[in-house]
Formats: sequence, structure tokens, C-alpha cells
Amino acid sequence: MSYIKTAFDAICKDAKIPRSHYVALIESCPFYGGPEEGGWWGSDEVVRAYKQFSSSDEANRARDSLLNLADELEKESLQEFGDQCLKELDWLEARGLEPDWLREPDGESHFCVIVKDSIPENNYGCRHYE
Repeated sequence: MSYIKTAFDAICKDAKIPRSHYVALIESCPFYGGPEEGGWWGSDEVVRAYKQFSSSDEANRARDSLLNLADELEKESLQEFGDQCLKELDWLEARGLEPDWLREPDGESHFCVIVKDSIPENNYGCRHYE
């Protein structure tokens, strides 16, 4: 196969390997793993959306534009988490139950925007019980 590359390079003297840059919106979703050793948590990193760019400058400009969206989504997540906790406390109080009757809450999501040279992938945290 090297003769093909050599022939190509002889014709196209400044040939370059194409590069791509990906901008991704990542959601970090926490989970409660269990009560062992005082309790432990983990998180999953979920790619919510991504777009390919041909230059790092374009990708970085897109990232900068998306940072406000990540902040807004994080604020919404915090509000939704607080609202859910209040609903659960009201439900417990209406039934005369203690807070530890329900499982530990997972927590609110966090969002970030990243630039990578490869297609971003989901990353799932370790569940020691699997």
C-alpha cells in the first residue's frame, strides 16, 4: 500500500491528512450507587448533541457561543432537582414517613461544551453492583 501513498505524494506534493473538530454538548448525570462505605456516587457523561467543523477556530467559536446554553441548562436542572426534592418531602410528610424512607436522590445534572478531534462518545460510570 505504501506505493499508492508514494505515487499520491509525487502528484500532490502538499497532501495533508484531513482533520475534523467536533463540538459537543455533554451532560454529566450523577447517580447514587449505594450505601456501602458511607454511600457513593458516580456519574454518566452523555453526549446530547455534537457537530463537526473543519477547523479548530470554527469549533472554538461555536464552543464559546454554546457556553451560555450549557449554563442555562444547568440552572434548569438545578431548579428541577429542587422541585423534585420538595415534591418528595411533601409526599413523605403527607404520609408521616421519614426522609430516609425514599432512596438517596441522584442529584442535578451538569453541562459542559467540549472540542475534540474525534467523535465524542458517551462514558458511563462504574456501577460496582454490575
